[in-house]
Amino acid sequence: MNSAATEDGQSNKLLDTLVRVLVPLVRLMIAKGVTFQMASEVLKRAYVRSANEHFVEKDAASGTKLSLLTGLNRKEIRRLTSAEPEKERPPMASYATAVAAMWRTNRRWRDRDGKPKVLPRRTTTNVLSFDDLVRAVTTDHRPAAVIDEMTRLGIVELEAEAVRLIPSGFFSPADLDDKLARLSENIEDHMAAAVTNIIEPSSKFLEQSVFSDELSEASAATLHTLMREEWQKTFNTVIEKAIALEDDDAKHSRVARTRMRVGMYFYSEKSKEE
Repeated sequence: MNSAATEDGQSNKLLDTLVRVLVPLVRLMIAKGVTFQMASEVLKRAYVRSANEHFVEKDAASGTKLSLLTGLNRKEIRRLTSAEPEKERPPMASYATAVAAMWRTNRRWRDRDGKPKVLPRRTTTNVLSFDDLVRAVTTDHRPAAVIDEMTRLGIVELEAEAVRLIPSGFFSPADLDDKLARLSENIEDHMAAAVTNIIEPSSKFLEQSVFSDELSEASAATLHTLMREEWQKTFNTVIEKAIALEDDDAKHSRVARTRMRVGMYFYSEKSKEE
């Protein structure tokens, strides 16, 4: 087999791996109303950030260099590396969130107290309806499809033939910030460890797991309980040792600029193959 064929095979395996890795993240994006267009913009920024941090010398990044590394044109590179990227980012919101934003902020759709009106679902009189609201935002999708998506996301609820915007839920879940912080911190470092082990000649970090696909649901639950108990033991051991090492570093005036994260996870689901 020639080298070109080998490279093609490796690229295909890498792309197949990326699909598997991305599917859980895409599940989260769809669940929270993040469209492909929104995710595409995020991916562009991730490409530029990664190229800047890992593949160019400090202060040596140029538009041409970043363009070659990422495949993005230089105009996009300039936009993505501008001092105020948020102001230059093109407005891209899912139809569901765009409709909700219009409902919340436009006086036409609010009552005398400034709250979003409860709207009749369909246009039958001179009263503004939910159908009118959707058409004020987009004519690309039927109002029925938009309301189905907004209901799925927990943005609206139906009351007979009326539609009410839910004050909380999708927009401000009580602990969403904390959950997203844990997700980003844990997954970022786990992925960094796994990727470093692939890119570098030898495995640098611990990154192992145990797998079984011949368990009952009850047995999986038993293992989950066991791992919660084991994690508490590991947590206590690592914290105690980390504190002792920090004290020792300070005592001996060692440069202490290295961070670490230790984690454990458990996941189970019904096998996809019967």
